[in-house]
Amino acid sequence: MNNTFKQISDTIKKAKNIAIFTHINPDFDAFGSALALYFACKKMNKSVSFFSKANLTEKQEVFIDKSWINEICNESDFDLFISTDTPSKNRLGDYGYLFKNNNETIVIDHHQNVDLVGKYNFINTSFSSCSEIVFKIIKALKINIDQQIASLLYLGLSADTGSFMNTNTNSCSFKTAYELSKLGADLAFINQNQYRSFSIKEIEIRKYLYENYKILGECAYILVDLAALKKMACSKADCDFYSSELISIKEAKYSFSIIESNKNFYEISMRAKSGYSVRDIANELGGGGHIGAAGAKVEAESIEAVKDKILQLINKR
Repeated sequence: MNNTFKQISDTIKKAKNIAIFTHINPDFDAFGSALALYFACKKMNKSVSFFSKANLTEKQEVFIDKSWINEICNESDFDLFISTDTPSKNRLGDYGYLFKNNNETIVIDHHQNVDLVGKYNFINTSFSSCSEIVFKIIKALKINIDQQIASLLYLGLSADTGSFMNTNTNSCSFKTAYELSKLGADLAFINQNQYRSFSIKEIEIRKYLYENYKILGECAYILVDLAALKKMACSKADCDFYSSELISIKEAKYSFSIIESNKNFYEISMRAKSGYSVRDIANELGGGGHIGAAGAKVEAESIEAVKDKILQLINKR
């Protein structure tokens, strides 16, 4: 059961020492929602820390300062724990244990919840991004939303809607974008660096996609093993956009990428065009997400075995 924005904002106001978390391998909505809330709490003169063990991608480093991020969280130092954009304890990685009954916890998310439940919650899948929800919470806190906070929220909103082209985009998305632009979000800087600026390394990563993707029926996919990551001198996070790029192929109704993050551990990202769904497929693989965008992490003997399983699930639909 959801709490109201006022109940959540009142809980934040009462806290003195706040710890904020988001999911492993954070995307821009994860960072945007968590860091916007982090800076909002700082404006309230709270003692607040944001925790993540993520390695920033080259593109993320343009927007996010490493000094904003901590890795080691001492549970006894905080009286409130907040999670954004995360549907399960497993997706919180090493910080999942903090969300237990005896802690004051808030869970803020727009994904279908798996098992991450706080003492206070706002979980609503009708929102296209977690940043939109955090925006409403910050407004309920009645603090001044400056350019930095507005830009972080717009960054998350823009990313999760695919620059307002994904199937999860709705009227609320555009209304939020309008409000954030009025509040000073740096749209020109975000759009230029998020969508129109690529380093030579990023071009090489895109080259791998275009040279190695496959199409089978109405499904486009790409497989990336550890050897490929090493050859490109990149991480799994650098290739996270692959499935989103592949769904733009006219003939594809579904797309997915399988990336070997560790030996025999594979991270799956899936996309579907309007009228199709990948959420149930992700659920069967132990993951989750939205109708048009979902993912999972699995252990298997080979990347080919994972590919065959996904194709089998798609073909059943």
